[in-house]
Amino acid sequence: MTDSENKIKGFSKKQLLNSLSNEKFQLIIFPTEQCNFRCVYCYEDFEIGKMPRWLVDATKVLIKNKMPKLKYLSLSWFGGEPLLAKDILFEISEYAQSLAKENGCKVYGNLTTNGSLLDIKTLTKLVELKQNSFQISIDGDKESHDTTRLTRNGRGSFDKIWGRLLAASATDLDFHITLRVHITDLNHESVLAFCERYDEELKNDNRFQLFFKEISNLGGDNQEKINRLISKKSAKQLARELTERYSGNSKKINERGHYICYAGKPNSLGIRANGNINKCTVALDDDRNNIGKINPDGTLTLNNEKFSTWIKGFTTLDSWQMGCPLSYMNSNSVVGDIPIKKVS
Repeated sequence: MTDSENKIKGFSKKQLLNSLSNEKFQLIIFPTEQCNFRCVYCYEDFEIGKMPRWLVDATKVLIKNKMPKLKYLSLSWFGGEPLLAKDILFEISEYAQSLAKENGCKVYGNLTTNGSLLDIKTLTKLVELKQNSFQISIDGDKESHDTTRLTRNGRGSFDKIWGRLLAASATDLDFHITLRVHITDLNHESVLAFCERYDEELKNDNRFQLFFKEISNLGGDNQEKINRLISKKSAKQLARELTERYSGNSKKINERGHYICYAGKPNSLGIRANGNINKCTVALDDDRNNIGKINPDGTLTLNNEKFSTWIKGFTTLDSWQMGCPLSYMNSNSVVGDIPIKKVS
C-alpha cells in the first residue's frame, strides 16, 4: 500500500483509527487548578483548588469501570500545576497500574508541568508509575525567561527549572522531556542563547526534545503584556527556522499527517478539579467546553449535543475542524495550537 493510499484527506488511517478506537482512552486530569507560577501570558484564573476526596474516588471508579474494555489508558495531568497535588497524581496512577495487569491494559501518562517541583524523588516515583513523559515550558535563557515565567511571589524561575533538568539528565531514569521553547517578539537573542546552553548540556541526551512555539494570545487578564510580546508577529519565523535547525531534536506537530487535536477525539475527556467534564484544556470558561460532570459513583452525565459538536470533524475530515474544533466553531482565525473564543 502506497503512502497516498494509506491516507484519507491528509490524515493517516492509523491516526483516524487510534482516535476512534474504543480500546484506547485518554483521561486528562486536573488534580488541582492552583499554580505556584504566575506567567504573564497565562489564561487561567486559579479559582478552583485541589480535587476533593469524593472526586478522587469517583475518578478511580471511572477508571475501574472502563479498564476491562481497554488496551491502552493514557493519563494526562494538567492544572494549574499538577505537582502541587502529587499525592492525588500518585494515588490515581498507582490505582490504575494495580488494575492494569489483570485487565491486560497498558497504562502510561504525561504531565504538563512548569518543572519547578520535578525533583529526583518525584521523578523516580513518576517513572515507576509510567507517568514519565513531560512538557516543560522555557521562555528563552535566564534573563528573558525570568521576566515572563514568574513564581507566585514574583521571582524568576529559570535557575530552579534548569537545575531540575540537569539533575534529571544525570540519572539513568527512563523518561522523556519535551522543552517547549516559547518565542516572542522580544526574546529572540535569549532563545538563541538558550539553544547554545542546550547544545552544551543536553543535546546529546536523547531523553530531551525541543518544541519551538511562538507565544499566542490564549485569553485571560494579561492582554496588555501579551500584546507587547506578540505585536510584531516576528516569532513564528524564528520558530520555523529553529525547528529546521534542530530537526533531529525538535518536535513537529504535523509530521504524520494533519494534526488531530485531543479535544476533537471521541476517546478523550478531561476531568476538572471541581468534577466538570471538558474537552479542551484552554477554553475553560467557555460554556460549550463544559460538556458534563462526573458523579460520585464514577458515572458520567454528558450533554450529548455539546459532546457531538466537539467530535464533528470525524464526519467531515476537515483539517481545520479536526485540528482545532473550537476555532472552527468560532469561525475565527487560529490563535495558537489550541485557540479560544474571541471576546468583543
